[in-house]
Amino acid sequence: MIGRVLGNRYRLLEVIGEGGMALVYKAECSLLCRIVAIKILRPQFASDAEFVERFRREARSAASLSHPNVVNIYDVGQDDGLDYIVMEYIPGNTLKDIIKQEAPLSVDRALDITRQIDEALNHAHQRNIIHRDIKPHNILVTPDGRIKVTDFGIARAISAGSLTQAGEVMGSVQYLSPEQAKGGIVGPQSDIYSLGCVLYELLTGVVPFRGDTPISIAYQHLQEKMSPIREIRPEVPVEIDNIVKKATAKNPAERYPSAAAMLKDIDQVRAKPRHDKNLGYDETDYPTQVWIKPGKPGDDPGSSAKNKWLVWVLASLGITLAFLVVFALVAFNISKYQRQDVIVPNVVGEELAEARAILARNHLRIRVVRNLYNPNYPAGVVISQRPISGHKKKSESEVEVVISKGPELVRIPDLLGKTQIEAELALEEVGLKLGEILTGSNPTMTEGTVIKQLPETNAQIQRGASVTITINVISGNLVQVPNFIGRSLTEVRAELSTLGLSFNKAVSVPDNIYPEGIITNQDPAPSFRVPQGTAMNFFVSSGPKSN
Repeated sequence: MIGRVLGNRYRLLEVIGEGGMALVYKAECSLLCRIVAIKILRPQFASDAEFVERFRREARSAASLSHPNVVNIYDVGQDDGLDYIVMEYIPGNTLKDIIKQEAPLSVDRALDITRQIDEALNHAHQRNIIHRDIKPHNILVTPDGRIKVTDFGIARAISAGSLTQAGEVMGSVQYLSPEQAKGGIVGPQSDIYSLGCVLYELLTGVVPFRGDTPISIAYQHLQEKMSPIREIRPEVPVEIDNIVKKATAKNPAERYPSAAAMLKDIDQVRAKPRHDKNLGYDETDYPTQVWIKPGKPGDDPGSSAKNKWLVWVLASLGITLAFLVVFALVAFNISKYQRQDVIVPNVVGEELAEARAILARNHLRIRVVRNLYNPNYPAGVVISQRPISGHKKKSESEVEVVISKGPELVRIPDLLGKTQIEAELALEEVGLKLGEILTGSNPTMTEGTVIKQLPETNAQIQRGASVTITINVISGNLVQVPNFIGRSLTEVRAELSTLGLSFNKAVSVPDNIYPEGIITNQDPAPSFRVPQGTAMNFFVSSGPKSN
């Protein structure tokens, strides 16, 4: 695929990401001469015409978003059977990477990140677009700290995965709202709940709920209370703990009514002065004061004279000290203004020694602020700098850089005996991805579970790499569930029997996107393999929600 040109304009340069439904490539647009990111659907999804149509429709809807904190979608297309989305290219890490490397974050930084995500959600919600899969993995962080939320609309294209089937819960259960966990109606408050979970993790370094299986985690979202942030990190202000509690209320009606309402509370907390360095705030420095006890009637006159002499000495010393301080400040500022402005060169991609030499030639000094794992840069190479190249700085001042520790190696967990979703979550926990899914047969193991994995258990591979699994299929009478979302219920019911499926029930739900009579969700979810005759449940639009 590398070197291939899509749509006569996008040349694929390198793979920069892999997901369960798509591969992401860095590409060059020959028409506009810019670097872009292209998400290409995996073959198992590309062969599903209904899924592809929904994928395109949702991507076009998401393309209507234009906000500094949203990854822009430039184009949607198809080339020789490959369906793809062209997006803004964002260099940097995901928020999940930063959490793993740096959490818990200071309150200042956690609130700043949350605010930027909330700004993106507010923009989308005003346009009736719900993300449905807010999690640190879908949030990109640029080298200068700007937040970019990605996969708007794409999450909806696979939103049937939020339903339950055969005792399994699909989706990113660590950040899943209670209504998504039970297959209910999803709205803006669902995104707010997920954002509350993200803020919880930023402040504590752990997700709100943990468990051995997706079902156990989903159950906790439905029934259990989160451990208060202040039990884990007592120094966090109570106002911030309250924001998380309100955002993650079990009942959507008790959460913030909108992303804008949550923004208001965040801004109020950020505006309130605090004096705790551990939380990321500066302390106030008060000047030292001298207090002299006044004389009393009957005091020794000699003692009074001594006091006056002491006052005179202290006053003289104070004036002299003040003069010296003013002189030093003036001298410093004169020296500062005499220093010339220089253009900061680009040292990203350079080894530390070479970066130091380049900056020295430009009369600047280097300061290493952090060492991070990075799969795209060898160990010892600069992966980001502040300020970025092209900015001006005073000569002899510092340029801050982050140095790569090279790719991080992780150990592959044991996936044998797990269901597909359990395997995917186990891989996600250690920073790996689910790759190709094969089928095989082993009568000694439970149907639908992993019977083989490649690479094998305990092998060490680069974080972010993919693992192939083989799912056990014993019965020859399994049916792969099509994607019915976006189609007429009447039309679907007429063809269920020909597909080896049956109809159970349909639930009417208001929907601002799909017209009346159109399927908005289904159970079992698309692409699941189920026994012949399995009964289907549908959620069907009853038309727009009345105000």
